[in-house]
Amino acid sequence: YQRRVRAFVQSHTFNFEGSLFQEAITLADFDNDGTNELCIGNVAGDLAVFKENHLRWVTCNLGMITCLGVGDLKNKGANSLVVITGEGLCYIFDHDITNDIKQSDSSEEIDSKEIDLSQNYKQLFPLNIKQLIIADVTNRGANDLIVILDTIVRIYSWDDNADEKLRHQDKEMYNFDRQIDAITVNTSKDGSQSIFVCIPSEGIRILKAARTEKNKFLRWDRIAQNVKLSSPVTDAIGNVHSNLIGDNMVCFATLDGLLKMYHGDEELWSLALDNPVFALVKTDIDQDDTDEVVACSWDGLTFFVDHSKNCVRFKFEASVPIRAFCAGQYAMEGSNNKPALVYVTFSGDVVIFYDVQLTSLGVHTLNDYALDLTSMCDSEIMPSSKHRVKLISDLLQKNGLEKPPSTS
Repeated sequence: YQRRVRAFVQSHTFNFEGSLFQEAITLADFDNDGTNELCIGNVAGDLAVFKENHLRWVTCNLGMITCLGVGDLKNKGANSLVVITGEGLCYIFDHDITNDIKQSDSSEEIDSKEIDLSQNYKQLFPLNIKQLIIADVTNRGANDLIVILDTIVRIYSWDDNADEKLRHQDKEMYNFDRQIDAITVNTSKDGSQSIFVCIPSEGIRILKAARTEKNKFLRWDRIAQNVKLSSPVTDAIGNVHSNLIGDNMVCFATLDGLLKMYHGDEELWSLALDNPVFALVKTDIDQDDTDEVVACSWDGLTFFVDHSKNCVRFKFEASVPIRAFCAGQYAMEGSNNKPALVYVTFSGDVVIFYDVQLTSLGVHTLNDYALDLTSMCDSEIMPSSKHRVKLISDLLQKNGLEKPPSTS
């Protein structure tokens, strides 16, 4: 595999004090306007949503926030912000434009003034929940809420007609013998869902959905498959889309510094990184309609890895270690969603690198360019000298290189 080093310069710094868990930060579309915001919560119970280059929504005194997520949990075509605390409280926040207008002094301030968030729903949950995922894991055409606490995986579904609207059934609880490190959900191209449960000393347990003959969800198969790993998992990410395979894959980061990519229960490759990583996310960093894996270590060293194991590194220079990390799509002022990296330091800085651009993670030789140029020229009818220069210029631009000087 190939490794390169890259630098990014476009960044903006927010301030957000307090300790936080890695699962209490995400990039997602909270206000349903088609562009993403940064949602973050700390152990003091402060919750903030940053939009573009400013703090937009905020609330406090929620309790020790352990995890949060954004998705269409109510299955009404609009995203909700779900926040869970260590004390066992689950809060749901829905964006309300009328509330924004009420708290703004004038129409000019609607898009810039800091707004107080008000919860739309609160429910008592079990204690010590440390991760949540919003996804349709039961193949019923509606999203579920999957959570883990200690040794248990639970699945909730939203029910408008119930007193406790997040409904949990006993058959949707799975108890394991050991503490669960992390979970992730993966959907295969045939529509089947799997929950990957990472357990120390046991590796990965895979729960697969059992279905009726009409492909309707019946139950989760309790006879889980095993994926043995040599070291505990620090993070996992599913639904990593690959055009090479035409399916989604799952990636694991282990404590001994390995990245492992799986297609179902089959290991595709393993990559040794320079440092062990604590955070693992996916995003299309080079805009090729295929997800890349982004991994971050405590010292800010960040790895971008594609499906051919090409690796590009970026070092976030900070005087203190990283407290939390996430990556994805973010819209800075006046732009659409573009790749972004977010680093939270122990000094209270939230640094977001926006419009992160990588044209390719692989290394190209002059022979590659010559073959591409030959193909491009062959498609033209007797290209002139000026036309050949333009073709070369277009080719270099396509691969992220500088233009050659123009000739007469």
